[in-house]
Amino acid sequence: MAIARGERPSITPALRADPAAFAGAARYHRLAPLAHVLLRDGEPDLAQAVQRDRDQARALHLHATTLLGHLGDLLDGVGWVVFKGPVLSELAHPVPGLRSYQDLDLLVRPEDLREVSVRLLGAGWTIADFEDMLRNPQLPGEMHWRSPTGVLMDLHWSMINMADRRRRLTVPTADLLHRREQVSLGFASAWTLDPVDGLLHVCLHAALTGANKLLYLVDAQRMAARITDWALVGERAADWRAAPHVALVLHRAQRSLGGELPEGLDRLLGSTAAFRALTAAVDRAAPVAAARTEPGVARLVARAVRPGAVRTTLASAQSVARRLSERPAQARTGRSPAGDGALDLYLDRVEATS
Repeated sequence: MAIARGERPSITPALRADPAAFAGAARYHRLAPLAHVLLRDGEPDLAQAVQRDRDQARALHLHATTLLGHLGDLLDGVGWVVFKGPVLSELAHPVPGLRSYQDLDLLVRPEDLREVSVRLLGAGWTIADFEDMLRNPQLPGEMHWRSPTGVLMDLHWSMINMADRRRRLTVPTADLLHRREQVSLGFASAWTLDPVDGLLHVCLHAALTGANKLLYLVDAQRMAARITDWALVGERAADWRAAPHVALVLHRAQRSLGGELPEGLDRLLGSTAAFRALTAAVDRAAPVAAARTEPGVARLVARAVRPGAVRTTLASAQSVARRLSERPAQARTGRSPAGDGALDLYLDRVEATS
């Protein structure tokens, strides 16, 4: 946890003797690049085990931020924001530019998605989706592209990818783009979410993913440090119907990493004593820092979180029941790359939502 706080950790003899185990834990929590920086002076063997991660993170960030400059020119006249990876790497990481991420995430209005797709195709980008992905009847809130240099990009028209979740959560794309702000990322200038929207999305994304890796909690805690108006956080969290997600993640970050939460946060987010007791019990039973694999109660509860302890417990139980009743997933073979027909169908369906 010291690494997650940006502090040089105390290394036990057992950990020092097993660099591979240390590297595995650091990679699971997506903190390997940061670990290298904090350990390279005092623990060269452990630092060497994660040097490749540091080098890859730095190279991708430089490449991605340069690419954002080109995208800014390409998308002139279109409202867009970049979020997650490069933004968090610059604004919410103990060592700027070294946060672990794999791709770019851009958000545009659904009514602009076709124009953006035309411009990307004209600039040599290719669709990274398969036919079945774009023809999915659940209409994913994003599609996937690959730059001419191989960088992957998730192009969102909604912050919520799954249709069933879009029925439960309300995150209006137009409002996010109306409030966007310009920031410097590397050598580029880019549009991103305003601080309140940025915090809310970080917490919501962490919860929907499981909030079971320390990097997610670092993101949330450091984005929270940028907030000056917590009443506005409460208002927008309620509008998004994401208040319990925000409460769970911020409390989990505080329990895992230390620090203080804003006074009156639970009142602003409408958190009940029973909800706080439930999530605290989960965090004691399954501390995030001890996690090494995806399954687990902490991930289960975060992904199932609902307003109130009773609804969260019921949703968690239903999730377990679904998993037990489902057959093991079969590997899909013979998938075809998405063609023009699938792209046109997807864009037609997205435009019908706007």
